[in-house]
Amino acid sequence: MSFFSSPVRAGLLCFFLLGALLPAQARDTDESVRRLYSRAQKLMSEGEAEEALERFLNVVKHYPRTEWSALSLWEVYRINIHLGDDEAAFEALNRLIVEQPGHFEKAHAAQLQLVQRLLGNGKESRRTLEVARKSQITPPEILVEMLKTVIKNGPQSEVGIQAHYYLAIAQEKAGEKKVAIATHEDFTETYPRHELADDAGYQVAYIAYKDWKTMRSNGPHQREGAAVSLAWFIARFPESDKVAQARSCLSEVRASEMRELLGLARYYEGRGNEKAAAVYYEQLAERFPEAVVADKTLADKILKTQPTTEIIGAVR
Repeated sequence: MSFFSSPVRAGLLCFFLLGALLPAQARDTDESVRRLYSRAQKLMSEGEAEEALERFLNVVKHYPRTEWSALSLWEVYRINIHLGDDEAAFEALNRLIVEQPGHFEKAHAAQLQLVQRLLGNGKESRRTLEVARKSQITPPEILVEMLKTVIKNGPQSEVGIQAHYYLAIAQEKAGEKKVAIATHEDFTETYPRHELADDAGYQVAYIAYKDWKTMRSNGPHQREGAAVSLAWFIARFPESDKVAQARSCLSEVRASEMRELLGLARYYEGRGNEKAAAVYYEQLAERFPEAVVADKTLADKILKTQPTTEIIGAVR
């Protein structure tokens, strides 16, 4: 019986032949992708960013589960940042997270940094190629979706937790004030010890303050909401470095209310309606006793119109 007539021996021969061929094929494949990658890098150095981008994308398409693919995705990310296509850059990072587990942490952090920059909270990336860039204004609705993706990719990671905070910032920019407030409040409740917790609490109050500022004299409801939110923040986070700003805003809100009450009191007094004027003078004494005491003329006026009203520390 010849060697080849035996099925077992023939099978062994095929096995050994394939074993010899596969490493050679792998070497050929590795060399091919290396050349393609190197050619893309050369195009980059020559300033041909778009052609380089196409080559790197070919590597990703034809060699998806290799380290060459991961390296190419990083280049795709950098080139798209350079070209101003931030959504494509974000997607390249997302592919690194989903398809290349060994690059998760770095790509996840880069996703948040990218969105922070687009929100105006991060530093611009350094760029070495001189080409015309697209508009840097990314619609806030897109940023909201990006941040939701960052959170989904790692909800319990530090990057995911920070993305929760920035999600509220993006929601406010998108005009979703109520949703933004709810997200900030959820952050302060879920992560009360996080370094951004006090800032999230301040943002709740500051949104209410800005809402009042847009309404001014026609927004007593907004003014009251702002005062309550600012006072809540000061009480909740007394050690925050935002307290000084919150106190300044609250002082402005309360001064506005005082001016309004005083204006109404004088208006009715000027029209001879002493009873209506007395109502507002009494409110002034109740809500702003210290300010009233500091103003002798006003204190005397209130004591005259409200003889039974007690003013703490009244001028003697």
